[in-house]
Amino acid sequence: MGSVNRERSLDSIIVYFSAALVIAAGVGACLLRGFFFTEEMYLFLTLWFVMCSAVLLYWYIGVGKWRSSAGGASGVRRALKIMLTAPLIVLSLYLIHWLRDPLSAQGTMNEILRWGLYASFAFLVCFCALNRVGRQLIIAAWSILGIFLSISALLAVCGVVELPFAIAYSNSSEVSITGARLAGVMEYPNAFGAVMAVFLLERLFAVAAYYERPQKSVDGCDRLERREPRSTAAALLRLLPLFPYAAALLLSESRGAWLTAACACAVVLLWKRQLIAPLLAAGAAPVVAAALIYRQLARAGLAVEPLPGLLLLAGLWVGALLAGLWLCRRQRSAAGSARAAMLALAAAGWTVAGTAVLLHVRERITGPSSTVSARGLFYRDAWRLAVEAPWLGRGGETWRSSYLAAQSRPYVGSQVHNGYLDILLNLGFVGLAAILLMLLAAGWLLAKRSPRLLPPFLVIVMHSAVDFDWSYGLIWLLLFWLPALALSEYEQKHQSANTRITSISLLTTHFASANLGATIPAFASLSHPYPRRLFITVACCLCLMLSVLSLQAAQGERYYRQAVQTVDPSVKVDLLEQSLAWNPQSPKTAVALSRLLTGEQSVSILQQSLQYSPDYASLNWEMARRWMYSDDPGAALYWIRRSIQLDKYNSVKWVKGIEGMLMMGRKKLAEGNRMEAISCIASGNELLREYRVLAEYEGSKGEQHNDRKFQITEQADDLSRRLSVLASRF
Repeated sequence: MGSVNRERSLDSIIVYFSAALVIAAGVGACLLRGFFFTEEMYLFLTLWFVMCSAVLLYWYIGVGKWRSSAGGASGVRRALKIMLTAPLIVLSLYLIHWLRDPLSAQGTMNEILRWGLYASFAFLVCFCALNRVGRQLIIAAWSILGIFLSISALLAVCGVVELPFAIAYSNSSEVSITGARLAGVMEYPNAFGAVMAVFLLERLFAVAAYYERPQKSVDGCDRLERREPRSTAAALLRLLPLFPYAAALLLSESRGAWLTAACACAVVLLWKRQLIAPLLAAGAAPVVAAALIYRQLARAGLAVEPLPGLLLLAGLWVGALLAGLWLCRRQRSAAGSARAAMLALAAAGWTVAGTAVLLHVRERITGPSSTVSARGLFYRDAWRLAVEAPWLGRGGETWRSSYLAAQSRPYVGSQVHNGYLDILLNLGFVGLAAILLMLLAAGWLLAKRSPRLLPPFLVIVMHSAVDFDWSYGLIWLLLFWLPALALSEYEQKHQSANTRITSISLLTTHFASANLGATIPAFASLSHPYPRRLFITVACCLCLMLSVLSLQAAQGERYYRQAVQTVDPSVKVDLLEQSLAWNPQSPKTAVALSRLLTGEQSVSILQQSLQYSPDYASLNWEMARRWMYSDDPGAALYWIRRSIQLDKYNSVKWVKGIEGMLMMGRKKLAEGNRMEAISCIASGNELLREYRVLAEYEGSKGEQHNDRKFQITEQADDLSRRLSVLASRF
């Protein structure tokens, strides 16, 4: 009896610890701008991997005591194993790139740390889903996360909460009709809109499933179990988040999020047609209220006084709650003409709300869109780049590191705006296949265990194809959270009260069989603890390695930020040297340090950094600048051309490169070296000719997509005259 109590106590400790980590990941994503900037995540990741190591240590201690369990249908087990193993495959591919001199060692390291987070989070959240206490915690954490994201953004609009970049402003009518869009803590309206669509559809379909009317089978029995009557307070709590989710989604003014949400709803409703009526009733009032607040705040440019804004928000929220509760109950209890009238009223509400919103943004929907055509350019250039390394890609952050060299027009776009293309560039078809297989497994698991969660999942899958959602760690957390919610709901409904399923045994059994090559039929009977101990040992070592890696990166970033804020040059140099010692892979640190040093020291720093990031445009340009002041015109020309090749639509680099060759020609002429002076002048003229040809060719295409204002400058015309004057002296 004592050993059983100790086992349960250990199991409970790990469940609470794992749930705390899941909650910490959600909190961290809110505080760190949706986990977009990896530099901001280093300290969090250090603590995260240390905590994961502690959890694994607990598992190692108790792994021999727990019974194995089949854990449900074999198809679900198989899908769960695929979904949990795919992140480890992606992590392994990035590790292989890191050891093989990738395009960007820093970018690959960032992706290693990110996928270490994603893989461990997926494991932890699914582990919690298979435990009674754990599933309650992750369900509550999901709801709290959604409420926080939506309410914080709406309160920022009202001026109650200070979020510096919660509202994105634009002077372009193609980007925003009103000139202001809601971006929330993520600081990017499109990604924020997609997240709000995920939370809205999850709650909307949950309410619709709850208020679904029981249907009669052929023998007259209820096909659906009748639910016990709930209190009004419980019903209002279910409807509570719908209005803020809908309002935040509309205020983001994200056409892609709106369209993917509509398509996801249509796909699932075609399959589950019995949900159409309760969904219409559940969503009518919140959507109408959200459309009203959207029109009101849009006219004000998302700038309202705190008190009137709060009163408007609170009034519409209360009205949406009461009206939604009445419609849902009437739809479920009424019959005949009364029910038809309720559904007609709900459908009219949806129609009015949709019409009000679409009329307001019709120009952005029906008119030509420069953002859509720009994405076409990104995709074509990215595909040409992907063909160069189709199978394994070129490592982490490939597009960000090489888009200046790959772009066919002078646009500004360090994000490829397509998550699938981004994976293809980084990991090739092998990595993309792993991601697609993972998505298929997750979708299949949702369809089997909780079809109502398919719409939010489809929003993530579809919207990631037209934007850079997957650059946000929060999106990946939500993607793994949804299957965990599906497992939680299924276990809660179907698990026998007399059967205790030990979740630790189930998850470790899944991974032991998935990673050690056991067959699927045999994994349920895998009871020997040693394979599982081996897996836990490897995972613990990996977490410790990642924690050390993230700690080094965090220290390097800390010293770099201190250096940026320091005025004293000597102190700045010392801080940058310490930063580079902690993280020698950082190209921005090497560039900043090289600018404060002279001669061989500067060149040595740049050469060492180029070993980690050979195609980093700024590093190559700094090297070119150093050689322009040397006595070697050949080396200077080499680095100038290489820099321009990596950033060909940069007018400043063209002009400075031509000026550098002119300066070296004058220097050689003053030294009496006429042959090298003539060579420098000829090289300068050739660079000027190439610059003119490229600028005239781009000018013939028009101003659209010329975001970098690439053209012949006045300095270039002046350099042409100076080169002609110098050439006339020979």
